[in-house]
Amino acid sequence: MQSIKLKAPAKINLILDIVGKRKDGYHNLRSVMQTISIFDYITLTVSGEKSEFPDISITCNDPDVPTDKRNIAYKACRAFINTVGEVPFNSIEIYIDKHIPSGAGLAGGSADGAAVILGLNRLCGDLLSTDELCKIGALVGADVPFCIVGGTALCEGIGDKITPLKPLPDCEILVVKPEISISTPLSYKRFDELENPRLSDFDSFMNALNSGDLKSISKTLSNSLEDVTDVSIIQDIKNEMLMSGALGCVMTGSGSAVLGIFGSKEKARKCADKFSGRMFCEICLPEER
Repeated sequence: MQSIKLKAPAKINLILDIVGKRKDGYHNLRSVMQTISIFDYITLTVSGEKSEFPDISITCNDPDVPTDKRNIAYKACRAFINTVGEVPFNSIEIYIDKHIPSGAGLAGGSADGAAVILGLNRLCGDLLSTDELCKIGALVGADVPFCIVGGTALCEGIGDKITPLKPLPDCEILVVKPEISISTPLSYKRFDELENPRLSDFDSFMNALNSGDLKSISKTLSNSLEDVTDVSIIQDIKNEMLMSGALGCVMTGSGSAVLGIFGSKEKARKCADKFSGRMFCEICLPEER
């Protein structure tokens, strides 16, 4: 029996544009994603002899998380095995210690799936390269390849084209998620109905990131899906953050979590105190893989 424990960091979208819809129904995106220091923890325990069809079981500390074939961790495990053909064990136990809130736009499920792929590769003696692991991830979910790479990266296509970028400057990131969740399919459907969808000032954002100018980065945060989110509490959270000294704020992914960038821990804490007890609220840092 062998066991390993891995961190599965959440991600945020600092900027997100939807740049087209494909014939297969998926959308092409252009986004700069960032891993942050909010983690799930994945424990993989394997045993037995080599097998093409190992038993896979999942347990989780959160009773609301499915532990059957619907779980991204299960899909990631199965996709890895199908790719390599055979693994040196016939039993795989996956334990998910859940801390990333669901329905937040923080890629909690994708982070778990990425950790499983990375962990299985390690247990198999690092059989595959990062590029090969990302190809497996793309079979499982749009955010999984980025969660495998981590850090700060430009993600394009359906999330399968990843270009590492200069790291986000030191800052405090406050993540706030209200109790409500937002339907991702509904958000994209509404976006498709827009006659003139708004695009971000992507060039200005990239110039700010390359120069390491935190204030300019914060001023150019953007998310196209905010335009179709008719949930007033998102704007309320943003307003509260800005009044509390945030350099900038934006909804991440399809929501409902909102991130605010602060230049000081003191201001971030004072803002967090205003949300504490009412909704998920955590101060975190940019995380490099």
